[in-house]
Amino acid sequence: MKNTAFVYILLILNTIPVIANAQDSSLVKNEGLFFQTIRANHDESYITFSQGIGNMEDLVFEGLVAPYFLLRTSENAKWGATLSPMILIRMFAEPSFPVRTPSYMPHVTFYHQISYKETQNIKYVFVTIAHHSNGQEEPFYLEDGSINTFSGDFSTNYVQIGAFFNRRLLSMNNTGEYFQTSIEIHPNIDRSVELNGRYSFLKWHTSFRVFRFPSDWKLSKLNQNPKVQTTLKTTWLFGEMDNAKNFDAKERLNISATINYRPEVLKDVSLFANFYSGKDYYNMQFDRRIQVFRIGLQAYAFK
Repeated sequence: MKNTAFVYILLILNTIPVIANAQDSSLVKNEGLFFQTIRANHDESYITFSQGIGNMEDLVFEGLVAPYFLLRTSENAKWGATLSPMILIRMFAEPSFPVRTPSYMPHVTFYHQISYKETQNIKYVFVTIAHHSNGQEEPFYLEDGSINTFSGDFSTNYVQIGAFFNRRLLSMNNTGEYFQTSIEIHPNIDRSVELNGRYSFLKWHTSFRVFRFPSDWKLSKLNQNPKVQTTLKTTWLFGEMDNAKNFDAKERLNISATINYRPEVLKDVSLFANFYSGKDYYNMQFDRRIQVFRIGLQAYAFK
């Protein structure tokens, strides 16, 4: 049914600005830099236009829906938490436009600020407890021994421990730079046993972001949305993965580079271009490597 594609597109396009404004903007303006920084570094909802250019199958879109709830005891608390029912979906450009085996990734993250002085250089540590599954119950493998990417059961749980720093590195007074690093550990608790030896259960993530704001911007005004945002992310995959060598970057290194631009006519969303090279992050597709360049719309997480 062709109408299905338009329903999904309209649904996600209408969800993005709602997510961006999920919290009361008046509260954001009055809260401390610690919580503003948490917002600015939360996962951002997006939708791509088709599959882009690369080795992915034909898609109508890929969409990440990542609303979150910020939990805190006061505006200036040193502890906080976020709760998100994040979902990643791909609509395939096939008859009936199926959304095949979405990735369900609910998680809760706890934060603690470790920079106690009145300064604009915020530092905090965080711990995330997360689940990743596709809601399927069919066998992991097909009869021919290949992975059942249509309806195979994918499930894993993980803990992510990391630290965040922001510091002025560029000489321009209207930029902000963020650095985040973390270790992701998948304990052997209620995960698909077929992932053993094929899926990395230990990952090292790094993320570096540069925000470019209007010329009168100050770091204490993170409730404003940036004009330009550049993000570079890397992930190194440890452990046994189909006999990949320990220092085989072609198999173990994931790289993502994204640039966002917000035109004057858009307040809460931006246009983005992204290049990704690495293991596929879409549940049962984990065993393949993709290289893709795509464009789309992305929500800012500042508000």
